[in-house]
Amino acid sequence: MSQISRKSVAICCHGFLGETGMLKEIEATLTEKPFDQIYDKVANISYYSSKYGINFTQPYDLQTPIYSENTDQTLSHNFYAQICSILQEFNEEVNLDIYAHSMGGLVTRSMVKYLSTEKDGGIWIRNGLVTNVFLLGSPNHGTRLAQRSINIPLDILMTGLNLLLELPDDVTSEDLQLFRSQFMQMVPNSKFLKQLNRRSENIEESINWVTVRGMRWIRQLGWLPMVWQPFLFRKFWIDRHFPFFHIGIIPNDGLVDANRVPLKFATNLTVPSASHMSLLYWKTKKSGKHVLKLLKPIILSR
Repeated sequence: MSQISRKSVAICCHGFLGETGMLKEIEATLTEKPFDQIYDKVANISYYSSKYGINFTQPYDLQTPIYSENTDQTLSHNFYAQICSILQEFNEEVNLDIYAHSMGGLVTRSMVKYLSTEKDGGIWIRNGLVTNVFLLGSPNHGTRLAQRSINIPLDILMTGLNLLLELPDDVTSEDLQLFRSQFMQMVPNSKFLKQLNRRSENIEESINWVTVRGMRWIRQLGWLPMVWQPFLFRKFWIDRHFPFFHIGIIPNDGLVDANRVPLKFATNLTVPSASHMSLLYWKTKKSGKHVLKLLKPIILSR
């Protein structure tokens, strides 16, 4: 079936402990020229219980797994339900593009893999044909932050997260004790990730997957990278060309190892100057504008 004859919908979704405001620059960009000729609707939604983002008064938000075969109370199910609600506005079939940041990429991939429908050689969410999925800094193979946090006192972890993600001032380590379900699913080689990354040929070939990774820390953090980065991203290895151990920093965007973002079946892009959060700033950050420049021809190639 021709994609050109259908209307198109873009969905934006945030990452772990995020809110819709984090993707406001992407949302705004997609409603402006030339993208307004592509998308008939742009929706910025949250897979947490609040339509704006996580609600720390609701245990559901923090205890809910990204996906689990044992329950339908998952972030992926919630995301799926909200997309279906938006697609109800269209009586006809539409093309569906998803822009997902960080853990939102895992929520998206889980929704597509476990909750979508295969029809006519395509992957469908209700009446939406999933056409393009853009994964911005998504830890598709896990994140060292999740792995190391098991041994980091939560108060220290909270300090880092507050600085990086600008969490509300009233969020404490006691609140974050509830997040272990979704957070620990992002530990490299977790059961969740192993199942998610098992090959699904039709899903891989029917959708145009694109990943974007950054490789730079946020300068404004000052002294924090001097402590945080070596602790989280230091790795020991043996160099084949020298008979001794080397110690070094794994390339990363501040929260996710750069080598854990790409997918074998995707178009994998790199913006060396981008940090984990600047991947989203398509209007105000130089590195964010670079992301848009790389994605623009892909978005417009209908």
